[in-house]
Amino acid sequence: MNKKGFINKIIVMFLLSIVILNSYPNESYANANNLTFNNLNIEQGISQSTAEIIFQDSKGYIWIGTSDGLNRYNGYEYKIYNYEEGKNSISNNGITDITEDENGYIWVGTVQGMNRINTETGEIQNYTKENEKIPDDSTSEVIKTQENKIVVATYSGICVYNEEKYAFEPVLNTGNGLMSDIVYSLDEDKYGNIWVGTDMGVHKISKDFKILETYGGPKEENSVVQDAVYNMYCDDKYDTVWIGTADSGVFKLNTKTKEVKQYKNDPNDEWSLPSNQIGEVLRDKNDNLWIGTDGGLAYYDEEEEHFHIYRNKIYDKNSLVYDNIKSMIQDKEGIIWIGTYSGVSIFDTESSIKHYKAGPDEDYLLNENMVHGIYEDSDGYLWVGSKLKGISIIDRENHSATSISTENNDIIKSDMINDITGYKDFIFVATDGGILRIDKKTRKMKNYSVEDGLVNEAVKDIMVDDKGYLWAGTINGLSIINIETEEIIDMTKYIDTEKYIKHIYQDNEGNYYLGLLRDEGLCYINVKQKEIKYFSNDKSDKSSISSNRVRYINGDSKGNVWIGTSYGINKFDRKTETFERYTAEDGIANNTIYGVLVDNDDNIWMSTNKGISKLNPETGKIENLSVTDGLQSNEFNGNASFKSDSGELFFGGINGLNTFYPQDINKMDSGTKVLFDGFSIDNKEYNDIEGMKFKSSTDNISIKFFTQIYSSNKNLMYEYKLIGASGEVFTTKNNYVTFSELPPGKYTFEVRVIDTGGNKSEASSVSFKIKPPFWRSPIAILAYIIAAILFVLKYKYEVKKLDRLVKERTKDLVEEMKKNTILHNKNIKLERNKNSYFVNLSHELRTPLNVMSSTNQLLKGLSGNSIIDGEKLNYYVDISQRNCKRLLNLINNILDSSKLQNDMYQITLKETDVVYLVEETALTLKDYIYSKGIDLIIDPQIEEKMIKCDPYEIERCIINLVGNAVKFTPEGGSITIDIEDLDDKVKISVTDTGCGIDEKFHKAIFDRFSQVEDSEPVKSGSGLGLTITSQIIKLHKGKIYVESELGKGSTFVIILPVNPEI
Repeated sequence: MNKKGFINKIIVMFLLSIVILNSYPNESYANANNLTFNNLNIEQGISQSTAEIIFQDSKGYIWIGTSDGLNRYNGYEYKIYNYEEGKNSISNNGITDITEDENGYIWVGTVQGMNRINTETGEIQNYTKENEKIPDDSTSEVIKTQENKIVVATYSGICVYNEEKYAFEPVLNTGNGLMSDIVYSLDEDKYGNIWVGTDMGVHKISKDFKILETYGGPKEENSVVQDAVYNMYCDDKYDTVWIGTADSGVFKLNTKTKEVKQYKNDPNDEWSLPSNQIGEVLRDKNDNLWIGTDGGLAYYDEEEEHFHIYRNKIYDKNSLVYDNIKSMIQDKEGIIWIGTYSGVSIFDTESSIKHYKAGPDEDYLLNENMVHGIYEDSDGYLWVGSKLKGISIIDRENHSATSISTENNDIIKSDMINDITGYKDFIFVATDGGILRIDKKTRKMKNYSVEDGLVNEAVKDIMVDDKGYLWAGTINGLSIINIETEEIIDMTKYIDTEKYIKHIYQDNEGNYYLGLLRDEGLCYINVKQKEIKYFSNDKSDKSSISSNRVRYINGDSKGNVWIGTSYGINKFDRKTETFERYTAEDGIANNTIYGVLVDNDDNIWMSTNKGISKLNPETGKIENLSVTDGLQSNEFNGNASFKSDSGELFFGGINGLNTFYPQDINKMDSGTKVLFDGFSIDNKEYNDIEGMKFKSSTDNISIKFFTQIYSSNKNLMYEYKLIGASGEVFTTKNNYVTFSELPPGKYTFEVRVIDTGGNKSEASSVSFKIKPPFWRSPIAILAYIIAAILFVLKYKYEVKKLDRLVKERTKDLVEEMKKNTILHNKNIKLERNKNSYFVNLSHELRTPLNVMSSTNQLLKGLSGNSIIDGEKLNYYVDISQRNCKRLLNLINNILDSSKLQNDMYQITLKETDVVYLVEETALTLKDYIYSKGIDLIIDPQIEEKMIKCDPYEIERCIINLVGNAVKFTPEGGSITIDIEDLDDKVKISVTDTGCGIDEKFHKAIFDRFSQVEDSEPVKSGSGLGLTITSQIIKLHKGKIYVESELGKGSTFVIILPVNPEI
């Protein structure tokens, strides 16, 4: 080749370099809102994949209505509601819409009527055409208005719920002005007007269901909408209504100016709607407008007036789950939920974690998802290496990218990128084909290889030290390049190693660290002491390095060196040359540490095989991020981590690149709280146990809870304690805890959520009580205390008593003698009374016996031939019979008295007219009384009084009282019998004009062993009559007493209850 040709070749190569680096071939537009979707489908537990409607209730639950059942989701599990014949269930599995009323009831529309779910009790009320609770079963949408009315769209017009009739009543249909009975959609604007979408167009109706405006229908000549309207969305901030149709795209209606604009799919315009069939329209909290179609999700850029489209991509698991969109909501956390024909997609418009990935579409910026090597240069360009496709250079400001690979550049020798770094105007790229140097000023590129002095071309890590030398670790040793002179030094002979160098680090004192991968540990080059040391794992020494496979090394501002290995991360103490380990047992996501970055607050961030972990060295606290937080994957790669000058962190993995600022990670909303999801007490379910009391034999108490942070719930931690038990604070990843065999007492369970950034919510609590067994109950304890007090008092009393007894023994003996004397006298008197009683009783017995004996002697004295006439015989027999009867009565009285005295006597109660009974009894004694010359007066104050009594015994009492009066009333006196009504009692009085009784004997006369000594004239008798009468009256729950003064007669009073409780 001649000189001229050689010069021309150099010029061509130079210009090519300029084109490669300056023109950025294959430049593509990257959407600033590059979304990462997390997807839910039947594999995660949802009853069916077609998510017709999604709704979040006031408690935070996500409700997903499908074509085969209703699902309530708490971020961990689904509670599924299905139709079950004859049971408390929804009316049909085909769900059409969901809303919630002011009382917390969940209203569910189905293809067979409406349902109301009481989430507190679990009761479900069905409203179907069959039970005449709704005019049409075909419901399409249900809303709660500002006036708290439940309004339902059906295929027979519009219905509203009547609370008094517990039924839906029609309020609008074709009969009163509706263009069609088939109503698909409803929405209420901020003025209380309801916008109605039918199969022919749109109505605007008032809150009292009067048609105000019509857009569409066969009678509308200048109709702007003549299509089935599947979705109505009132965009109140802009006084706009979005009208989603079945095949005409979406209309934007300005409710003030009446201006209408239509948006449709244009096959020739990539910025148009993806489809003309609209499923849902939503404006999020950040003022972004989203339109769900059956051809994907559209974000409307209102400044540029075009749409960015998001579709399912079979090669991207973080893309939209399916293109046919049925429903959309934004939850309280700000997460957008998209229901599709084949599952649910979730994305966070405010995610602080950005995700760059590879793909054929224009919004994918990387060449390949397998990232190795990351560096941001001083101009803000992001250099990202890949496993097999070279380098991606990303202009993040303009959302564009280009690439360098063996396909478009013959200077780079390998597309397998291992690391990227920079120094001044140079970019250095470590590859499996050497080191590529790019001069950003001159646009020149050069590749260093073995021919230039590298110890090996498979360079795994590069690092520029504080002296401007480039250290290159290879699979077979170490090389150092003087960047200014380009001299390459083989360091293998100096460090006496040909080992696989995975990572190189220089600390703030100028010392060097080499991470050796193939079980060769750590090489430490101490510059000041001019020595090289090797550290390896010693299984018997916990202060040794945790693994011999060192993957990454970094240092914090305090001079600590952090070493990532295949078994956790180590903090190296340079003074003691010991290691402090942190592993998965301490909470790190995974033991394989690929990258280690230190943020501006000296927190340590580690990429692993199971996400990213953050370690706070001051507290030892570890927090984890995973794919649900927006990470590209849970698996990351080595030499794929970088921290920019602004503090932004970059981590690369198997599915792209993540970037974020540490301070923005998971800032928990101040209103976030833990919500209780149910309680199980010995397998019995409760919605709430606040203030409840459970028996002492309660074995298991399970408490379920959740929070509204659905974006990263798999990485949330819960901190809880049970006040009343140990009070110790525990943490768990589970959304439930179980307590077994709690002792009796008062308990308060407190729980708070900890997000992946370590932020804690306010505590939520529930209190309950385990009742003690009876022997430990407050009453029992009080009894024990009282018994103890009584025992103590008794003991003290006894001590004092003994002391007092000792001191007063003499006096007590004297008093005792006096008492004994009195008692002796009383006993003598009692014996005298008993003797008198038995003497009288003997006289009572002897008199009839003497009569009977005399009669028998008379009869016996008659000669054998003597004849006694019948009259005389009858006379003697009558005398003998009367005395036998008298004797028998006396003996019966004695027996009855003993029975009564020993509670062995029984009476038989009957409904009895006591007035009649007393009168008849008194009249039977009339002749006997008159024979004594005494008048009998029967003067009851009532004619009849029914009571329950034993008539025989009451008759006996009256006879005893009247007989007693006759005995003590002199000739010429009188006896008066009176009966008085006392409502629930009756009073019977027997009054005589006899000798009377001294007051001191009023009680004694009813004692058979007592005797009224001073009564005159003295009458003999056994004294059993009054005793028996008193005891019989007591058996009737009544009472008897005497009113008398000596010499002035006596009145004996009986009080009987009408209905004695015996």
